[in-house]
This record gives sequence, structure tokens and C-alpha cells, in this order.
Amino acid sequence: MRVRLVYVIAMMIFFIIYKVLDPLGLESATKQTSAGLFNALTTPFYGAQSPDTHRHVAVVEVNDASLKRFGTAFPLSYARHIAILNQILDAHPAAIFVDFRMMRELPGETLESFAPLIARARSMKVPLLFARGEAGDLQPALPPILRPLQVYSNGLETSGSYPLMEEGMEARETGEAPVAVNPAWALYDTLCHQAWSTRCGDVQEEAFTRPMVIRWGLSSDPAQDIVSDQSGYWQNGCAIWNEGTCARLTAASRLALTYLFLHSRGSEKQFAFYPLVIGAEQLGHSGRGTPSGSPALATLLADRAVFYGSDIRDQHDDSIVPLLGRVPGVVTHAMAFDNLVTYGARYFHEPPEMGQIGWLRLDKAELLEALIWLVCSVALVMRMKPAQQKEQFDVLAASGAQNNHKHHAITSIRKRAVACALGAFLIVAIPSFQSATRAMLIDQFVIWLFVTFLFLGAWALPMARAARAEKEEKERGLLSQLCFLGSLSAIGFALNEAGPRWPNADWIGLLLLWLAAGVEEEEERNRFVQPLCRLLNRVIDLPVSIYSAGRRALSRHA
Repeated sequence: MRVRLVYVIAMMIFFIIYKVLDPLGLESATKQTSAGLFNALTTPFYGAQSPDTHRHVAVVEVNDASLKRFGTAFPLSYARHIAILNQILDAHPAAIFVDFRMMRELPGETLESFAPLIARARSMKVPLLFARGEAGDLQPALPPILRPLQVYSNGLETSGSYPLMEEGMEARETGEAPVAVNPAWALYDTLCHQAWSTRCGDVQEEAFTRPMVIRWGLSSDPAQDIVSDQSGYWQNGCAIWNEGTCARLTAASRLALTYLFLHSRGSEKQFAFYPLVIGAEQLGHSGRGTPSGSPALATLLADRAVFYGSDIRDQHDDSIVPLLGRVPGVVTHAMAFDNLVTYGARYFHEPPEMGQIGWLRLDKAELLEALIWLVCSVALVMRMKPAQQKEQFDVLAASGAQNNHKHHAITSIRKRAVACALGAFLIVAIPSFQSATRAMLIDQFVIWLFVTFLFLGAWALPMARAARAEKEEKERGLLSQLCFLGSLSAIGFALNEAGPRWPNADWIGLLLLWLAAGVEEEEERNRFVQPLCRLLNRVIDLPVSIYSAGRRALSRHA
């Protein structure tokens, strides 16, 4: 009993060191790299369940081509900003967010020049918001003319999450409810209570307090092809997912394998962004390959939430997203907004925090991981010893029941195979139950076959080996161990997609730790855990040894 207890304690110490204390950033590095893997697996399927994909959001950006076309440098004059925003309003968008912090008067210009633009947007019932800056950094409010329209514009946090609401300085002083810290939530909340009330349904603010984990789509807007040349982008061969050369499942497999084995080499081709992106200088132009006299590109902005910002490297308003690379801040805001429209209150988010012990913050995901790790550790040490297995087999051999045992093993394998197929069906059906489409049936069938083989390798084949006499064949082999971890990953992924929707990257570290510390050896310990078990046993024996030595010393003096 003591040996098993010490082993469980040693396993929990390994968990605390790796997952909580995070020496040398091993856990953080695992999350960062595995985030790219999950992006690779999920981006081709983003928006597949919605017929209105790509119709909600667009980005109008000021880039180097814009500066060259306007014959100016950055920052643009207020007159130029107003002209661009008027072009956007001409297209009758659903809403506009201006991702430029207009704080001070410019030589020869005044912020009062925005008054006609604001009045026009108000008369058209188009919400118009301006960036104030990041919340929590004591950013001053915008000048009076823009102050009623200001909203915070926080970027991605160091963890990669995107905060939607936060208690700002004003809320902390007055005790008011959390304030919006990002335009994605501000525009979504505004539109859902006005023009899009029937589309959004009942939006409750308390359901959007957790920071978002943005899902990045891979299939760029179909209209993007008439805006810019897409031949240099990776998605060029995958524009028509189920009829072209690259189906969604093929794209996911290709990206995952590339990221697994070639992620350090980079790629010559870049990924086109999921939202429609139009250069500010292109708004009045006709599309590429369209007949003369065709409508201007600005007409594509109709009934979309438009995010107007910059894509200039010198401004450092960007972030690095696993798999996609450098993403401008304005595109990040637009993608977060599209996540809200796509998922609503069931957007992917950081797990809620349970409490704080000193500098250590605990959330529900970490506590659940600890519970799973503890259960697995206890299950491991409670397994029957190989010696006991051999003893039972000898009893069967002596009684002449080998044939009956073999028949029973084959029947058990068949039952396990059926159970694996049914279990795989549930794993595939659970996350896509509410969003299944006919176009994805083939992909779902292939995924079901793959998960079934994983389950068979993890749960059925070891039983076939355990029915034979050789003790060496009773243990789980390397392939079976990998299938076992893969099946656990599939189960966790499906349950997370259907349930809490926490970051999938958080669970990779748990699987890798189990691969390093979990064993199937005769002593139920491995080279990682055994030295720690010995140390713990010595620590436990130390008081007893000291007590015994003290008694012997006293007896000699007596």
C-alpha cells in the first residue's frame, strides 16, 4: 500500500513541477507550439456550418500601397480619413470601427471636422466607434467630439487570448459593471441590440465576460479574388473546398503534418486572411477582371461591420498568430467579431478562474487536469501485477480451459471492436451535432474511420495480446501507446468542442507528461518516477531511522 501511495505522490509532484511551476517555460512552450497544431486542424472547418460565412465583416486598411496612391506619409490627414470613411458610409455598412487613435489636433486641421461625418452616420443609423487605446494603461479619453463614440481596443494578451470586457479604471472607482475593452464586443453588442436583433437573439452581457480564444478561418472571402491577386497565397488551390484539389479534411491533414514536422522551416507562401480585406485606395476602383463600368469595390461593404485600420509594419500594430504568422491588429479585431457572430455566447474562451494562492492563479482547466492526472495515477498503481496475471494463466492451463479462454478472448475483441466503432461515432457526432452539413458528410466519415482505428489500436489489440501466454506480449506496445494517447486526445477534443470550449492547447502538456511519466513496467515505475519514489521513501524512513538510532544510542549509555 505504501509503495502505491508513494508512487501517486511522486506522479502528482511531477504534475505540479511541469504544469504549475513551469520550469524553463516548458509548459508555456508546449502550449505555444500546440496552438499552431490545433489551428492547423480547425481552421479549414471554421465557418463550414454557416451558410452566411464571410458576409458579416470586412476590413478596410491603410497600407504601403495606400500611402503611395495618396502621395502622402503616415499618419494620414484628418481630411483623408474623413474621405475614406465617407466612401465606406456610401456602401451602407452595418457598423464602422476606426482603429486609429485620433487624440490631438493636426497642423491646419481640427477634430471638429469629424462632426459632419458623425452626424451622417447617426442619420444613417450606422454605429461609428473610435479607438481610445488599451484599457488599464491609463489612456486618456478622446477629445470631446469623439468621446461619446470611443471604445477601448486591447490587442491579444501574452497568453494569446482576446479580452472582451474588463473592469476599467472608471468602473473600479464607481463600482459599475465591466466595460467593453475591445471593438469586437462593442460592435457586436450594439448591432445585436439594434439592426441585428433578430439575427443574434437574446444577448446577455454576463455570457461574454471570459477572454476569447479566437478561431482563425482558412478559407478567404470568395470576393477577395476580385480585390487582390490570390495566386501567391496557400489557399489558392483550395478556394472551392469540396470541388477543387483541396478538401477541408485534406487541408487540415496537410497543415497538421506540415506543422508537426516542418514548423521550424517556415513557408514561402503566405496565408490570406479570412475576412474580406480591401485597401483604402481601392474603394473607388472596380474589381479585378470585372467588365468596365462595374460597381466599385466599396459596394462589397454593404451590411457588413467594417474595421478601418492600418497594415504598416512600422506601426507595430500586429501580433504573431501560430500558423498564420503576422496578423495586423485590425484583422484580429475583425476575426474576433466574426467569432462572436459565428458562435454567439458559445465562443471559445479561457477557463474561469477558481481562486488565487499568492502569485499562483488556479482555473477550472488546471484543476480538471490535476483531477484527471490523479485518477490516472491511481488507476495505474492499482493495476494487477504481471506476476498475478501469470499465476491466473497457469491456473487456467492446469484446468484445461485454454480453448475456452481463447474463445472468450476472441468474443471480447469483437465486442470491443463494435464498442470502438460506436464510441468513434459519438466522438465525431458530438461536436458537429448542431452544425452538421451535407457537404461535410464525407469528411466526417473519414474522421470516423480514423478515430475508430485509433480506438481499436488502443483498446482492442492489447486484449488480443493479453490472451496469449507470453508475458512480454501482455504489455502495451509503442504503437498501442500512441493510439491510446491519440484516442484520449480525440475524446478530449470532442468533449471540449461540445462542452466548455476551453483552449485545446492546454491539454497537450498533460498528454506529453503522461507519455513521459506513465509506464507499464513490472514495478509500475519508470526511469522518471523511480528516483523520486526512492527519495520519498528515504524521506519517509528518515524519522524512523533517526528514532531507531536514538533508541540504540540511549540503550548503550544505559
